[in-house]
Amino acid sequence: MVLGLTGEHTSDITGESIPEEQRSLLASRTMILSMGVTAIIGFAELIFCLLSRNKLFLIEGAGNLAWLVPDVMMLFTLRVGSKKADWKMNYGYRRIETLFLLFFALGIAVCMVHILYHTITTPPEQLPAGYGMATVVFSLVLIAVLAFLCRFIWKTGRKIGSRLLLMDAMIIRLDIASAAILLISGIFLIVAPSITIIQTILTVIVGMALLIYSLNEAVQAAKELIDASPSMQVMTIIEQIVEDTPEVRFVSEQRIRSFGGAVSVDITIETAPDLTVSEAYRIATSLKDRIRSQVEDVIEVRTRVHPAGTFLAEEAEEWYHDG
Repeated sequence: MVLGLTGEHTSDITGESIPEEQRSLLASRTMILSMGVTAIIGFAELIFCLLSRNKLFLIEGAGNLAWLVPDVMMLFTLRVGSKKADWKMNYGYRRIETLFLLFFALGIAVCMVHILYHTITTPPEQLPAGYGMATVVFSLVLIAVLAFLCRFIWKTGRKIGSRLLLMDAMIIRLDIASAAILLISGIFLIVAPSITIIQTILTVIVGMALLIYSLNEAVQAAKELIDASPSMQVMTIIEQIVEDTPEVRFVSEQRIRSFGGAVSVDITIETAPDLTVSEAYRIATSLKDRIRSQVEDVIEVRTRVHPAGTFLAEEAEEWYHDG
């Protein structure tokens, strides 16, 4: 199984506000669809291999069927990760997805290193020329089916904020690249059967792209498993949300922490001194809802509303006592 290229990254997740029950249902259905299509493609590639005697289809078919094992693990992880916070896991179970993503990405990286080493050190095989046109047609069908599946999984992953689904979409994109290699090999079987180096070149390019992507995902997952400040992007988004609120005159304090991937937000804002309690509550609730809808994995938002000038008054008093 070989993966595909993309200019997008998981930081582009939209993070819509979706109940965990609905999120789990969408993720599970999407993974089951992915597993079903992968299984059908795997069997089809094995059948085509028996007819054409092309070992590339044997490798692809066996790889797709073997990939059902981590897919089942991924499905289980998505369902467990959707559980709500309880006394055992105060910040929810979403970090289980992050933990699986870490090992999943490292496993893909190791596989890519092995594939790259084998590709570079082993001379490319001469493919049978009798099934050139059939290889082209079959590869085009694979590319069309995988492209539709990849688009659906990627959109769902962005919608529910699931990096595991986004990772699965990346794997399918590499499958598309693999089908493209088969397509090109079929074309060369028709026009120039003796040229085999193109297969090695394309495999190395695709493998290097996936290796870099997997290592980057592993690093990001490891950071999320450590209690630390979230990424600068998350902090910038939250700051922008608060500053874009018309009633907010000043942000006197902002503390944002990441607990195993779950983000905790603590903000103190200053507003008009004559604001009523109900209006202050409305502003705090609005900020909470907007932050949750635009930032992934926010476990809590605490907002304190003070009258304008409170921060300066406190600083002046502290300066007076220190002096």
